[in-house]
Amino acid sequence: MVEPIHLLNFRPRKVGSRTRKQVKVPSGIETTDAVFVVLRRMRAPFIFVIVTFSFNVAGMMLMPGPDVDGTPQHLTLFDSFYQMAITLTTVGYSEVPYAFSYPQRMWLTLSIFMLVIAWAYAIGALLSVFRATAFQDALSAQRFRRQIRRLKEPFWLILGYGQAGRMVSLALDEQRRRFVVVDIQQRRVDSVVIDALTADVAALEGDCQNPAVLGMAGLGRDNCLGVLALTDDDDANLAAVMTVALLRPDIRAITRCNNQSMQHRMEDFGPAAVINPHDRYGGYLALLLHRPIIYQLLIWLMDNDQHLLPDLRTGLIRGRWVVYGAGEFAKQVTSDLRASGLEVDQIAPTDDRPEIGDVVGFVAGTDNDMTNIALAEYARLASPDAFVSVRQQDSVHQPLLMALDVDSVFVPTDLVAREVLARIVHPNFWRFVEEVVQQDEPWGERTRDRLVERCGRSVPERDVITLSEAEAPAVVRWLAGHELTVGELLRSPDNRSQPLPLVTLLMVRGDELILTPDDDTTLRVGDQLLVAGKTDGLSALSEALFFPATIEYVATGRVVPSTWVWRVIAERLWARTGA
Repeated sequence: MVEPIHLLNFRPRKVGSRTRKQVKVPSGIETTDAVFVVLRRMRAPFIFVIVTFSFNVAGMMLMPGPDVDGTPQHLTLFDSFYQMAITLTTVGYSEVPYAFSYPQRMWLTLSIFMLVIAWAYAIGALLSVFRATAFQDALSAQRFRRQIRRLKEPFWLILGYGQAGRMVSLALDEQRRRFVVVDIQQRRVDSVVIDALTADVAALEGDCQNPAVLGMAGLGRDNCLGVLALTDDDDANLAAVMTVALLRPDIRAITRCNNQSMQHRMEDFGPAAVINPHDRYGGYLALLLHRPIIYQLLIWLMDNDQHLLPDLRTGLIRGRWVVYGAGEFAKQVTSDLRASGLEVDQIAPTDDRPEIGDVVGFVAGTDNDMTNIALAEYARLASPDAFVSVRQQDSVHQPLLMALDVDSVFVPTDLVAREVLARIVHPNFWRFVEEVVQQDEPWGERTRDRLVERCGRSVPERDVITLSEAEAPAVVRWLAGHELTVGELLRSPDNRSQPLPLVTLLMVRGDELILTPDDDTTLRVGDQLLVAGKTDGLSALSEALFFPATIEYVATGRVVPSTWVWRVIAERLWARTGA
């Protein structure tokens, strides 16, 4: 029997390092400037207006007209140009330098109609250029390049703005983190604008398989943190992983994959993670059945929708399981459940109702969402106590599944987004996840109960604290001459006898990982603490990190002045009196 932690395949296959030729990242597809698009398309209309205007100027010069003394005269070039200019621009009308003769007025009347036609033709052509796809594309490319140049903060490059990409984008925006979106469908690029995002997000319509598109989106910039290839096209995701591995091996690449053979090709290029939701779900399901408390704790901490602690269900290992479906999902779930020691039958979909008999578990895994919901209801009627899992392509039918009260819902995009965010939002959180799946049930129960006791059943907020001069100056100065424990740091700055609603999940000290350190663990400068708890607890903890008076109170219980002047005076008084 294979352990569930091995089925999850959290640690991708390592690839031997090799020296590659350094190649510059393409700067993007060269596009014509929008101004030059206008000038190119308006060449004929401008020529027509100029020719018409010149013809009317010349005709006006040839028309005879008497001066004030009645002597026949012809307009000069300047007078004729001036007359046609005010006629063409419709700014006014006058007869200069003297009143016109009838031939001049007839020619001027004819010129008005000719110039109006020429002007209307030019305006119509200009409006047509503004609506043209080429002009809009050039304008969008200019705007996108300008946004990328102005982007000074570190950012993630998200490829694919489907369900998974959108969920990751919304979570990153909530964390005030910057990102750039590339998608091959224009309607998805347009949806970036209408989504409730706080920042102005740069979005580009382009093929992720083209390295120039990734270069245009900022792959070659120093502030690019990494690439998240979340499209539903495995070939596009593979091309993105290859591009990052060969052109920017110094940044991270996290990709989604639906096919196991394609997953192996991606792993050859050594990305930070390859998330195959079909294969991963079978591992999670096996973990749920064999180590339900570890699964409960893991899903609770990785939840990004602020749900409560999920209910615990046990006693489903012994008995027959049925996976109803075909294709990659049914194949991999069946393989994982069998590898974990379960008796599993896979039934291919037919038009007839399946004969499932008395089962302890049923997985509705067809490609049709409504069919899976109907199968879940049928399984409930056939075996009321069975564990029912339903596969869904998206979350639109979530209310129906909640009413049906199924035990597990598999939405590939939700699983992908959850794991991606666990890897990138908070440093070291994914290292904690990898350690959790290797723990036993008693450890999981102690950790869960401790979190519930201090933080309640809501999903705890997470934060990573580094004991450095930049992030915790007060703690660093205190550690220069005193000791400080984890429990003392997490005491309330208002009443140190009360602990803050926080729990330290992981301590990173160099290469050493300390899982859920005890309260009496001594802290050192440079330690990284992964802390989980309530928002107000994290806010109160920041006081101890930055204010010397607060850290001294939570460490010793001594109340000292908070300002620098009174603190210096108090220290001198204590030094004299010895108190």
